Formats: sequence, structure tokens, C-alpha cells
Amino acid sequence: MLYNESVDLYYLDSIAIFLLSESSNLFFCSIILFILFYFKKLDQRELIIWFSGFLSIILLAPIIQELFPDSGGYLRCVRDLKDNFRFDEFGCQASIAAKSESFQFFNFKRSAPAIYYSIIPIPSIATIMSLGFINKLYLLALYLFIRKRITSSDARLYLLLILFFPTMLVYSATGLRETFVFVVQSLLLFTIIERKFFISTGLMLLLFSIKTQNAAVLSIFYTAIFIFSADKSFKRLLIFSIAFLFIIFYNEHVILNIINYFRLGFLNEIGLIPPGGILSEFESMIQIILNSPILFLKGLFAPGIGFSGLNLVFFPESLLFIFITLVAIKYSNYFSEPSDYLVFLIFYTGIVLNFMVVENDSTFLRYRFTFIYLFLFHLILTYDKRAVHEVNDSLKEEKTIEKA
Repeated sequence: MLYNESVDLYYLDSIAIFLLSESSNLFFCSIILFILFYFKKLDQRELIIWFSGFLSIILLAPIIQELFPDSGGYLRCVRDLKDNFRFDEFGCQASIAAKSESFQFFNFKRSAPAIYYSIIPIPSIATIMSLGFINKLYLLALYLFIRKRITSSDARLYLLLILFFPTMLVYSATGLRETFVFVVQSLLLFTIIERKFFISTGLMLLLFSIKTQNAAVLSIFYTAIFIFSADKSFKRLLIFSIAFLFIIFYNEHVILNIINYFRLGFLNEIGLIPPGGILSEFESMIQIILNSPILFLKGLFAPGIGFSGLNLVFFPESLLFIFITLVAIKYSNYFSEPSDYLVFLIFYTGIVLNFMVVENDSTFLRYRFTFIYLFLFHLILTYDKRAVHEVNDSLKEEKTIEKA
């Protein structure tokens, strides 16, 4: 390992250690890429693009360190685990994150991801950028998993390009957990669609351990498929929708307490608690449901027009995402199957809840990206089905003409 145990982590000002550490990680990842290329799991174009992706972690380091100075927290926990075979640092240990009369949450925010990051044996975990290589390896594994499930060459190209959009490049280069959360969410989505109950249940528990709020949203899809079989027909989808609304209103008090609690927590984190501590709260589920379309649109267009680095990078990408979504929905005949409505519900709920709770643009964009790209992946899957269906129809027509 290329680090001194007396130092928590190194930053870019230790340039020699940074280059030694991340060059060794880049070399390690390059070997993995060439092995995949040798066994024809990647073609030449994919090899070059993925190598560029791993190289971008080093090139983006100054931007990452500026935007996410706190991203070393997970790295400290990984090193704590590897050095001591347990979590000695208080910030890495499981604790009660939130507690009230209505609910209680345990915090595995750093301990659980640290365990999953420790599985990958990269040569060095010395600098603030080191975990970016692990995040990128998990993303590569996800790409290979999904690519096997799509047959259209166009759909495969779109999948590859989406993984290298600015948001994905930036977040997957950090040591933050969002990329790993996104990977687990995507695997969960596909395994639920394929009705793999035991694998989906394991992934659901995994997601609960690293990001409870995202798991709660994905559990809607899990319940709809495995309990109500809502993907089988629109009648079953309607039954699930009625049951879903009943559960929401029956547990209205608990849900509102959770939303208001975390909203207060995020406001306190950025110092926006009003004088006297008086805060306007959400008072009813009907209020939230009626306001949700506006919240959803605001969440999609975030961070809005501006001249900060955040606005200049992420607002154009928000517009691009909206354009791609509208085109893909039209071409792929989206919403033709019950499962399409369920996936859109997950996407819609994730954006609305995060926009309600998170006031800071930088944090909201990080939380939003896991749901935006999840929806994009499902659009690609739907596009692929449409493309394959058109090819099959064309072949049938040709056979019919030949017989005639």
C-alpha cells in the first residue's frame, strides 16, 4: 500500500504521492480492461473509452477536490477498516441517525460503503481520489451487466455514451457513495424486472444499508412487482395504485414527520434555520401530492440559469436530459406497458422527495443523479425492445413476401 498510516489521506498538494498512488491505480484498472478486451468482453472502441474514463479521474482531480472537499470521509473509513479490521473511528461506526416518537433510523452511511469498497483490491488508497477508481470499476461491472441484456447496437452505444455524460464523469471520479448507490439501484431495477426475487431481496437489503431513503423509494417497485404483480396488466396496476395511496394516507403522520425531520436537518446543515427556529412544514399528503408536479419540474431544471461553475455544467445537462427523455419516450412508445408507469413513479418520487428535503443545490444534484440515470437506463432498455421488435416485424414481412 502506498500510504503512511499516520496520515489520514493525501491531497493534491502532495503531488508526488498523488501521482504515484493514482498511476498505480490506473495501471491496475488498465490490466482489468485489457483482460476484458482479451476475452472479448469489450471491443476496441469500448476499451479506449473506458481507459479514458479511468484516466479522467486523475485529470479531474483539481475540480473534484474543489467541489467535494468532504469526499475523503469514506476513504478514512476504508483505511480504518483495512488497518484495524474494524471501525475504530467514531464517524465510521453505526449509530442512530434519527429518532423520534414516530420513527428511528440507524446510520450506516460510512461503515457499509467502506465494507463494499474494501472488496476491490486496488493498489493504493492514499489520496482523496483513490476511491474514484473503485467507483469506476463498479460502474464498469454495471455496464457489462446491462450490455448483455440489450441487443441493439444503437442502444449499446447510447448506454456507453450516457455513462460518460459530465455528471457521471464527475460523480464516479469522487470518493462519494452516490455512484455505488446508483450501481446497486440499477442492478435492483433490472433484477426486479426479471423477477429474480432472492437476488432482488439481497440488493434491496444492500441498498437499505447504504442509502435508506433511496431504498424506501425502490421498495415501491419491489412491492408492486413481487406482491401485486402490477406489471402484468393495467388492472393490477390500478389495484396497486389504490393500495399504495391507502398506505400513504394511513401512515400520513409518520411520513410527514420523516420528511420534515430531514428537511430541518438539511436546513440546519447549511445554516438556513430561520430566527427562533420556526420552520414552515409540510402538513398533509394532499398538499405534497398537489404540489409535486411543480416540485418535479423544478427538480428537473435544477440548478437553473446562472454563471457559477455548478450552473454552467449542470443546467445544460439538465436540458439535455429532458430533451433525450422526451425523444426516447416518443420513439420507444413508452407508457405502453404497466411496468413503464411504475419505473416513472420511482423516478418522479425520487426527484420530488429529494427536492422537498434538500435545499443545497450541490447536494440535491448529487442525490438527483441516481434517479435520473436510473430512468435513462430504463429508457434504453425500452428503446432496445422497440428496436428488436421492429427488426423482427421486418423479418416476418420479408418471409411473408417470399412465400407469396
